[in-house]
Amino acid sequence: MCDWPEAINHACIKNYILLFIFTEWFKFNTPAQFIKTIKAAIKTTLFDVGERMSIASYTTALLVTAGLLLHCPPVLAGGKLGLNHIWSRLADLNGELGSVESAEFSPDSRYIVSGTKFDNSVRIFRTADGHQLWEHTLAQEIERVAWTRDGRQVCSVSEDGMLNVFDVDTGRIVFSHEHGNGIDGLSASHDGKYLVTGRERINGKGVSKVFRTGDWSLVKELPHPGTVNELDFSSDDKYLAAAGDFHVRIWRVSDWKLHKEIKLDKKHYFTDAKHIYINTRFNPDDSLLAVGATQGYVYFIDVDTGEIIRRMNKSGQKTETVEWTKDGRYFLVAGHGSSIDFFKVEHILNRDIGNDAIPYALRAPVTDSLEYMDFNAAGTLLTTAHQDGTVQLWTFMSDDPLINQRRHRQVRAEQDAKAKKAGKKVE
Repeated sequence: MCDWPEAINHACIKNYILLFIFTEWFKFNTPAQFIKTIKAAIKTTLFDVGERMSIASYTTALLVTAGLLLHCPPVLAGGKLGLNHIWSRLADLNGELGSVESAEFSPDSRYIVSGTKFDNSVRIFRTADGHQLWEHTLAQEIERVAWTRDGRQVCSVSEDGMLNVFDVDTGRIVFSHEHGNGIDGLSASHDGKYLVTGRERINGKGVSKVFRTGDWSLVKELPHPGTVNELDFSSDDKYLAAAGDFHVRIWRVSDWKLHKEIKLDKKHYFTDAKHIYINTRFNPDDSLLAVGATQGYVYFIDVDTGEIIRRMNKSGQKTETVEWTKDGRYFLVAGHGSSIDFFKVEHILNRDIGNDAIPYALRAPVTDSLEYMDFNAAGTLLTTAHQDGTVQLWTFMSDDPLINQRRHRQVRAEQDAKAKKAGKKVE
Protein backbone atom coordinates (compact mmCIF):
# COMPACT_ATOMS: atom_id res chain seq x y z
CA MET A 1 0.00 0.00 0.00
CA CYS A 2 1.01 3.62 -0.41
CA ASP A 3 2.14 6.06 2.27
CA TRP A 4 -0.23 9.02 2.55
CA PRO A 5 1.19 12.59 2.29
CA GLU A 6 0.60 14.69 5.40
CA ALA A 7 -1.49 17.14 3.36
CA ILE A 8 -4.27 14.57 2.98
CA ASN A 9 -3.82 12.77 6.28
CA HIS A 10 -7.29 13.94 7.20
CA ALA A 11 -9.56 11.20 8.53
CA CYS A 12 -12.54 11.92 6.28
CA ILE A 13 -10.52 12.34 3.09
CA LYS A 14 -8.22 9.38 3.79
CA ASN A 15 -11.03 7.01 4.65
CA TYR A 16 -13.15 8.11 1.75
CA ILE A 17 -10.39 7.70 -0.85
CA LEU A 18 -9.52 4.25 0.51
CA LEU A 19 -13.17 3.23 0.38
CA PHE A 20 -13.66 4.42 -3.16
CA ILE A 21 -10.46 2.96 -4.55
CA PHE A 22 -11.59 -0.49 -3.43
CA THR A 23 -15.34 -0.29 -4.03
CA GLU A 24 -16.12 2.29 -6.70
CA TRP A 25 -13.30 2.30 -9.23
CA PHE A 26 -14.72 -0.45 -11.41
CA LYS A 27 -18.15 1.22 -11.65
CA PHE A 28 -16.84 4.01 -13.86
CA ASN A 29 -15.67 3.99 -17.45
CA THR A 30 -13.15 6.81 -17.15
CA PRO A 31 -10.89 8.30 -14.45
CA ALA A 32 -12.68 11.62 -15.01
CA GLN A 33 -15.97 10.12 -13.84
CA PHE A 34 -14.24 8.58 -10.85
CA ILE A 35 -12.60 11.88 -9.82
CA LYS A 36 -15.90 13.73 -10.23
CA THR A 37 -17.61 11.28 -7.88
CA ILE A 38 -14.81 11.51 -5.31
CA LYS A 39 -14.96 15.32 -5.41
CA ALA A 40 -18.68 15.37 -4.72
CA ALA A 41 -18.45 12.82 -1.93
CA ILE A 42 -15.51 14.58 -0.25
CA LYS A 43 -17.49 17.81 -0.10
CA THR A 44 -20.53 15.98 1.28
CA THR A 45 -18.46 14.19 3.91
CA LEU A 46 -16.81 17.40 5.09
CA PHE A 47 -20.05 19.32 5.37
CA ASP A 48 -21.77 16.41 7.15
CA VAL A 49 -19.26 16.48 9.98
CA GLY A 50 -19.09 20.26 10.13
CA GLU A 51 -15.40 20.47 9.30
CA ARG A 52 -13.55 22.73 6.89
CA MET A 53 -10.53 22.20 4.69
CA SER A 54 -8.28 24.71 2.93
CA ILE A 55 -8.43 25.03 -0.85
CA ALA A 56 -4.79 23.94 -1.07
CA SER A 57 -5.42 20.77 0.97
CA TYR A 58 -8.62 20.05 -0.96
CA THR A 59 -6.81 20.39 -4.30
CA THR A 60 -3.94 18.24 -3.05
CA ALA A 61 -6.36 15.50 -2.03
CA LEU A 62 -7.87 15.39 -5.52
CA LEU A 63 -4.47 15.41 -7.23
CA VAL A 64 -3.14 12.63 -5.01
CA THR A 65 -6.29 10.59 -5.65
CA ALA A 66 -5.68 10.89 -9.39
CA GLY A 67 -2.05 9.95 -8.84
CA LEU A 68 -3.08 6.87 -6.90
CA LEU A 69 -4.88 5.57 -9.96
CA LEU A 70 -1.58 5.60 -11.82
CA HIS A 71 0.94 4.73 -9.11
CA CYS A 72 -1.12 2.67 -6.65
CA PRO A 73 -3.71 0.81 -8.73
CA PRO A 74 -6.39 -0.95 -6.71
CA VAL A 75 -5.38 -4.40 -5.55
CA LEU A 76 -8.85 -5.79 -6.12
CA ALA A 77 -10.02 -7.04 -9.49
CA GLY A 78 -13.11 -8.93 -10.57
CA GLY A 79 -15.03 -8.61 -7.31
CA LYS A 80 -13.34 -9.73 -4.08
CA LEU A 81 -10.24 -11.30 -5.65
CA GLY A 82 -7.18 -9.73 -4.08
CA LEU A 83 -4.06 -9.89 -1.93
CA ASN A 84 -3.93 -7.97 1.33
CA HIS A 85 -0.45 -7.29 2.69
CA ILE A 86 -0.01 -8.25 6.37
CA TRP A 87 3.68 -7.91 7.22
CA SER A 88 7.21 -7.75 5.85
CA ARG A 89 10.35 -8.91 7.71
CA LEU A 90 14.03 -8.61 6.88
CA ALA A 91 15.37 -12.11 6.29
CA ASP A 92 18.63 -11.19 4.54
CA LEU A 93 20.51 -8.54 6.53
CA ASN A 94 22.00 -7.12 3.32
CA GLY A 95 18.60 -5.66 2.42
CA GLU A 96 18.47 -4.58 -1.22
CA LEU A 97 21.93 -6.07 -1.72
CA GLY A 98 20.64 -9.39 -0.41
CA SER A 99 17.90 -11.74 -1.53
CA VAL A 100 15.52 -14.28 -0.01
CA GLU A 101 15.60 -17.32 -2.29
CA SER A 102 12.86 -19.37 -0.68
CA ALA A 103 10.06 -19.21 1.90
CA GLU A 104 7.57 -21.90 2.88
CA PHE A 105 4.75 -22.40 5.37
CA SER A 106 4.85 -25.11 8.00
CA PRO A 107 2.16 -27.78 7.52
CA ASP A 108 0.01 -26.19 10.25
CA SER A 109 0.56 -22.67 8.81
CA ARG A 110 1.84 -21.34 12.15
CA TYR A 111 5.40 -20.71 10.96
CA ILE A 112 7.37 -19.68 7.87
CA VAL A 113 10.93 -20.76 7.09
CA SER A 114 13.17 -18.65 4.84
CA GLY A 115 16.52 -19.19 3.15
CA THR A 116 18.76 -16.38 1.86
CA LYS A 117 21.28 -15.78 -0.87
CA PHE A 118 23.88 -13.45 0.63
CA ASP A 119 23.78 -13.72 4.42
CA ASN A 120 23.36 -17.50 4.06
CA SER A 121 20.76 -17.81 6.81
CA VAL A 122 17.85 -20.08 7.61
CA ARG A 123 15.24 -18.30 9.73
CA ILE A 124 11.93 -19.29 11.31
CA PHE A 125 9.20 -16.64 11.62
CA ARG A 126 5.90 -16.89 13.47
CA THR A 127 3.10 -16.36 10.97
CA ALA A 128 0.77 -14.46 13.29
CA ASP A 129 3.10 -11.51 13.92
CA GLY A 130 6.33 -12.12 11.96
CA HIS A 131 8.36 -12.65 15.13
CA GLN A 132 11.68 -14.40 14.39
CA LEU A 133 12.16 -17.53 16.50
CA TRP A 134 15.68 -18.49 15.46
CA GLU A 135 18.30 -18.26 12.72
CA HIS A 136 21.18 -20.44 11.62
CA THR A 137 23.96 -19.16 9.36
CA LEU A 138 25.54 -21.57 6.88
CA ALA A 139 28.66 -21.42 4.71
CA GLN A 140 27.14 -20.49 1.32
CA GLU A 141 24.03 -19.32 -0.50
CA ILE A 142 20.83 -21.16 0.39
CA GLU A 143 18.73 -22.03 -2.65
CA ARG A 144 15.68 -23.75 -1.15
CA VAL A 145 14.08 -24.49 2.20
CA ALA A 146 11.27 -26.93 3.05
CA TRP A 147 9.43 -28.50 5.97
CA THR A 148 9.08 -32.16 6.71
CA ARG A 149 5.39 -33.05 6.70
CA ASP A 150 5.24 -33.65 10.45
CA GLY A 151 6.40 -30.05 10.99
CA ARG A 152 9.19 -31.14 13.32
CA GLN A 153 12.11 -30.40 10.99
CA VAL A 154 13.10 -27.89 8.32
CA CYS A 155 15.57 -28.57 5.53
CA SER A 156 17.85 -26.41 3.41
CA VAL A 157 19.99 -26.95 0.31
CA SER A 158 22.82 -24.64 -0.64
CA GLU A 159 25.53 -23.78 -3.14
CA ASP A 160 28.18 -25.68 -1.18
CA GLY A 161 26.37 -28.91 -2.03
CA MET A 162 24.98 -29.48 1.45
CA LEU A 163 21.58 -30.73 2.49
CA ASN A 164 21.01 -29.75 6.12
CA VAL A 165 18.09 -30.83 8.31
CA PHE A 166 17.30 -28.75 11.40
CA ASP A 167 15.29 -29.46 14.53
CA VAL A 168 12.49 -26.87 14.49
CA ASP A 169 12.52 -26.25 18.24
CA THR A 170 16.26 -25.73 18.68
CA GLY A 171 17.65 -24.86 15.23
CA ARG A 172 20.23 -27.62 15.71
CA ILE A 173 21.39 -29.56 12.60
CA VAL A 174 20.37 -33.21 12.97
CA PHE A 175 21.39 -34.52 9.53
CA SER A 176 23.66 -33.40 6.65
CA HIS A 177 24.52 -34.85 3.27
CA GLU A 178 27.09 -33.56 0.77
CA HIS A 179 26.22 -33.68 -2.95
CA GLY A 180 29.48 -32.72 -4.69
CA ASN A 181 28.00 -29.59 -6.31
CA GLY A 182 25.44 -26.88 -5.62
CA ILE A 183 21.83 -27.91 -4.91
CA ASP A 184 18.91 -25.93 -6.34
CA GLY A 185 15.83 -28.14 -5.92
CA LEU A 186 14.07 -29.39 -2.79
CA SER A 187 10.65 -30.95 -2.18
CA ALA A 188 8.97 -33.14 0.46
CA SER A 189 6.30 -35.71 -0.33
CA HIS A 190 2.83 -35.07 1.12
CA ASP A 191 2.70 -38.43 2.87
CA GLY A 192 5.87 -37.56 4.79
CA LYS A 193 7.93 -40.47 3.44
CA TYR A 194 10.43 -38.72 1.18
CA LEU A 195 12.57 -35.62 0.75
CA VAL A 196 14.15 -35.04 -2.66
CA THR A 197 17.05 -32.75 -3.57
CA GLY A 198 18.05 -31.51 -7.03
CA ARG A 199 21.74 -31.08 -7.79
CA GLU A 200 23.38 -28.81 -10.34
CA ARG A 201 25.06 -30.49 -13.30
CA ILE A 202 28.52 -32.03 -13.20
CA ASN A 203 29.89 -32.74 -16.68
CA GLY A 204 26.46 -31.86 -18.05
CA LYS A 205 24.53 -34.23 -15.79
CA GLY A 206 22.42 -33.45 -12.73
CA VAL A 207 20.69 -35.74 -10.29
CA SER A 208 17.70 -35.85 -7.94
CA LYS A 209 18.44 -37.67 -4.69
CA VAL A 210 15.55 -39.30 -2.84
CA PHE A 211 15.89 -39.59 0.96
CA ARG A 212 13.62 -41.50 3.35
CA THR A 213 12.71 -39.04 6.11
CA GLY A 214 12.32 -41.72 8.77
CA ASP A 215 16.06 -42.46 8.94
CA TRP A 216 17.46 -40.14 6.21
CA SER A 217 18.73 -43.06 4.20
CA LEU A 218 19.33 -42.54 0.47
CA VAL A 219 16.64 -44.42 -1.46
CA LYS A 220 17.25 -43.53 -5.12
CA GLU A 221 19.22 -41.30 -7.46
CA LEU A 222 17.24 -40.06 -10.47
CA PRO A 223 19.36 -38.83 -13.42
CA HIS A 224 18.66 -35.52 -15.14
CA PRO A 225 20.27 -34.20 -18.36
CA GLY A 226 21.34 -30.91 -16.76
CA THR A 227 20.84 -28.95 -13.58
CA VAL A 228 17.74 -29.77 -11.52
CA ASN A 229 16.40 -26.30 -10.75
CA GLU A 230 13.19 -27.30 -9.00
CA LEU A 231 11.18 -30.30 -7.84
CA ASP A 232 7.53 -30.85 -6.94
CA PHE A 233 5.44 -33.81 -5.77
CA SER A 234 1.89 -34.18 -7.03
CA SER A 235 -0.69 -33.85 -4.24
CA ASP A 236 -1.37 -37.60 -4.28
CA ASP A 237 2.38 -38.35 -4.36
CA LYS A 238 1.91 -40.38 -7.52
CA TYR A 239 4.45 -38.30 -9.43
CA LEU A 240 7.60 -36.27 -8.87
CA ALA A 241 8.44 -33.53 -11.37
CA ALA A 242 12.04 -32.40 -11.92
CA ALA A 243 12.65 -29.28 -14.03
CA GLY A 244 15.92 -27.78 -15.12
CA ASP A 245 17.88 -26.63 -18.16
CA PHE A 246 16.15 -27.99 -21.31
CA HIS A 247 14.25 -30.89 -19.73
CA VAL A 248 11.30 -31.69 -17.49
CA ARG A 249 11.10 -35.24 -16.22
CA ILE A 250 8.03 -36.67 -14.47
CA TRP A 251 8.82 -39.74 -12.36
CA ARG A 252 6.44 -42.37 -10.96
CA VAL A 253 6.98 -42.49 -7.21
CA SER A 254 5.74 -46.08 -6.87
CA ASP A 255 8.74 -47.52 -8.72
CA TRP A 256 10.81 -44.39 -9.55
CA LYS A 257 10.45 -45.08 -13.27
CA LEU A 258 10.26 -42.27 -15.83
CA HIS A 259 6.66 -41.41 -16.70
CA LYS A 260 7.16 -38.55 -19.19
CA GLU A 261 9.97 -36.34 -20.45
CA ILE A 262 9.37 -32.94 -22.01
CA LYS A 263 12.23 -31.34 -23.89
CA LEU A 264 12.47 -27.63 -24.58
CA ASP A 265 12.11 -27.28 -28.33
CA LYS A 266 14.73 -24.57 -28.62
CA LYS A 267 15.33 -25.26 -32.32
CA HIS A 268 11.69 -24.55 -33.16
CA TYR A 269 10.93 -21.72 -30.74
CA PHE A 270 14.20 -20.13 -29.69
CA THR A 271 17.71 -19.22 -30.70
CA ASP A 272 18.79 -18.11 -27.21
CA ALA A 273 20.70 -20.92 -25.52
CA LYS A 274 20.01 -19.27 -22.14
CA HIS A 275 16.31 -20.10 -22.38
CA ILE A 276 15.78 -22.87 -19.83
CA TYR A 277 13.20 -24.39 -17.49
CA ILE A 278 13.68 -23.12 -13.92
CA ASN A 279 10.62 -23.91 -11.77
CA THR A 280 7.60 -26.20 -11.68
CA ARG A 281 4.34 -26.84 -9.80
CA PHE A 282 1.48 -29.34 -10.13
CA ASN A 283 -2.06 -27.96 -10.08
CA PRO A 284 -4.33 -29.10 -7.20
CA ASP A 285 -5.94 -32.02 -9.08
CA ASP A 286 -2.57 -33.10 -10.55
CA SER A 287 -3.82 -32.99 -14.14
CA LEU A 288 -1.52 -30.12 -15.14
CA LEU A 289 2.12 -29.25 -14.53
CA ALA A 290 3.15 -25.61 -14.87
CA VAL A 291 6.81 -25.00 -15.72
CA GLY A 292 8.26 -21.50 -15.56
CA ALA A 293 11.21 -20.50 -17.69
CA THR A 294 13.49 -17.61 -18.51
CA GLN A 295 12.32 -14.72 -20.72
CA GLY A 296 8.83 -14.80 -19.21
CA TYR A 297 7.61 -18.13 -20.53
CA VAL A 298 5.34 -20.56 -18.70
CA TYR A 299 4.53 -23.99 -20.12
CA PHE A 300 1.39 -25.92 -19.18
CA ILE A 301 1.81 -29.66 -19.56
CA ASP A 302 -0.83 -32.40 -19.53
CA VAL A 303 0.52 -34.81 -16.90
CA ASP A 304 -1.03 -37.92 -18.45
CA THR A 305 0.15 -37.34 -22.03
CA GLY A 306 3.16 -35.05 -21.59
CA GLU A 307 1.69 -32.66 -24.17
CA ILE A 308 2.44 -28.95 -23.89
CA ILE A 309 -1.08 -27.53 -24.11
CA ARG A 310 -0.18 -23.85 -23.65
CA ARG A 311 2.96 -21.75 -23.91
CA MET A 312 2.23 -18.40 -22.26
CA ASN A 313 4.31 -15.24 -22.04
CA LYS A 314 2.82 -12.05 -20.63
CA SER A 315 5.83 -10.25 -19.15
CA GLY A 316 8.94 -11.06 -21.19
CA GLN A 317 10.82 -11.19 -17.88
CA LYS A 318 12.31 -14.17 -16.08
CA THR A 319 9.71 -16.37 -14.38
CA GLU A 320 11.14 -17.19 -10.96
CA THR A 321 8.13 -18.78 -9.30
CA VAL A 322 4.66 -20.14 -10.09
CA GLU A 323 1.73 -21.20 -7.90
CA TRP A 324 -1.95 -22.24 -8.07
CA THR A 325 -4.82 -21.24 -5.81
CA LYS A 326 -6.03 -24.21 -3.81
CA ASP A 327 -9.34 -24.40 -5.69
CA GLY A 328 -7.40 -24.63 -8.97
CA ARG A 329 -9.26 -21.67 -10.50
CA TYR A 330 -6.34 -19.25 -10.68
CA PHE A 331 -2.69 -19.48 -11.65
CA LEU A 332 -0.03 -17.14 -10.22
CA VAL A 333 3.26 -16.15 -11.79
CA ALA A 334 6.00 -13.78 -10.61
CA GLY A 335 9.67 -13.05 -11.07
CA HIS A 336 11.67 -10.14 -12.43
CA GLY A 337 8.70 -7.81 -12.49
CA SER A 338 6.83 -5.52 -10.13
CA SER A 339 3.71 -7.60 -9.53
CA ILE A 340 2.26 -11.01 -8.77
CA ASP A 341 0.04 -11.80 -11.75
CA PHE A 342 -3.12 -13.91 -11.49
CA PHE A 343 -4.80 -15.60 -14.46
CA LYS A 344 -8.00 -17.62 -14.67
CA VAL A 345 -7.12 -21.22 -15.49
CA GLU A 346 -10.16 -21.47 -17.76
CA HIS A 347 -8.67 -18.69 -19.90
CA ILE A 348 -5.26 -20.38 -20.02
CA LEU A 349 -6.82 -23.66 -21.17
CA ASN A 350 -9.06 -22.04 -23.76
CA ARG A 351 -7.12 -22.48 -27.00
CA ASP A 352 -9.40 -20.01 -28.76
CA ILE A 353 -7.78 -17.26 -26.66
CA GLY A 354 -4.41 -16.19 -28.00
CA ASN A 355 -1.49 -15.42 -25.73
CA ASP A 356 -1.83 -11.64 -25.98
CA ALA A 357 -5.57 -11.83 -25.32
CA ILE A 358 -5.32 -13.79 -22.05
CA PRO A 359 -6.63 -11.26 -19.50
CA TYR A 360 -5.10 -10.59 -16.10
CA ALA A 361 -7.43 -11.50 -13.27
CA LEU A 362 -5.29 -9.52 -10.82
CA ARG A 363 -1.94 -7.73 -10.76
CA ALA A 364 -0.82 -7.27 -7.16
CA PRO A 365 2.09 -4.80 -6.85
CA VAL A 366 5.15 -5.87 -4.84
CA THR A 367 8.15 -4.07 -3.33
CA ASP A 368 10.73 -5.97 -5.38
CA SER A 369 11.13 -8.99 -7.63
CA LEU A 370 10.07 -12.38 -6.28
CA GLU A 371 12.20 -15.48 -5.98
CA TYR A 372 9.53 -17.76 -4.50
CA MET A 373 5.92 -17.88 -3.28
CA ASP A 374 3.94 -20.46 -1.36
CA PHE A 375 0.31 -20.82 -0.29
CA ASN A 376 -0.46 -22.32 3.10
CA ALA A 377 -2.37 -25.60 3.29
CA ALA A 378 -5.76 -23.89 3.37
CA GLY A 379 -4.90 -21.55 0.50
CA THR A 380 -5.84 -18.46 2.51
CA LEU A 381 -2.33 -17.12 3.17
CA LEU A 382 0.55 -16.48 0.77
CA THR A 383 4.18 -15.98 1.71
CA THR A 384 6.65 -14.41 -0.74
CA ALA A 385 10.45 -14.26 -0.89
CA HIS A 386 11.90 -11.08 -2.38
CA GLN A 387 15.15 -9.81 -3.86
CA ASP A 388 15.11 -6.83 -1.47
CA GLY A 389 15.94 -9.21 1.40
CA THR A 390 12.40 -9.49 2.79
CA VAL A 391 9.97 -12.29 3.42
CA GLN A 392 6.35 -11.14 3.31
CA LEU A 393 2.90 -12.37 4.32
CA TRP A 394 -0.40 -11.77 2.51
CA THR A 395 -4.00 -12.87 2.95
CA PHE A 396 -5.65 -14.13 -0.22
CA MET A 397 -9.20 -12.91 -0.87
CA SER A 398 -11.13 -15.30 -3.11
CA ASP A 399 -13.84 -14.11 -5.46
CA ASP A 400 -15.87 -17.27 -4.76
CA PRO A 401 -19.21 -15.93 -3.39
CA LEU A 402 -19.95 -19.17 -1.53
CA ILE A 403 -16.62 -19.58 0.25
CA ASN A 404 -17.83 -18.29 3.62
CA GLN A 405 -21.03 -20.32 3.50
CA ARG A 406 -19.05 -23.50 2.87
CA ARG A 407 -16.66 -22.62 5.68
CA HIS A 408 -19.54 -22.04 8.11
CA ARG A 409 -21.10 -25.37 7.19
CA GLN A 410 -17.74 -27.10 7.61
CA VAL A 411 -17.18 -25.61 11.06
CA ARG A 412 -20.73 -26.41 12.12
CA ALA A 413 -20.32 -30.02 10.97
CA GLU A 414 -17.07 -30.33 12.92
CA GLN A 415 -18.66 -28.85 16.03
CA ASP A 416 -21.66 -31.16 15.74
CA ALA A 417 -19.41 -34.19 15.32
CA LYS A 418 -17.47 -33.28 18.47
CA ALA A 419 -20.69 -32.72 20.39
CA LYS A 420 -22.11 -36.10 19.33
CA LYS A 421 -18.86 -37.80 20.30
CA ALA A 422 -19.13 -36.19 23.73
CA GLY A 423 -22.70 -37.47 24.07
CA LYS A 424 -24.34 -34.08 23.73
CA LYS A 425 -27.60 -33.46 21.92
CA VAL A 426 -27.25 -31.83 18.50
CA GLU A 427 -30.18 -30.06 16.85
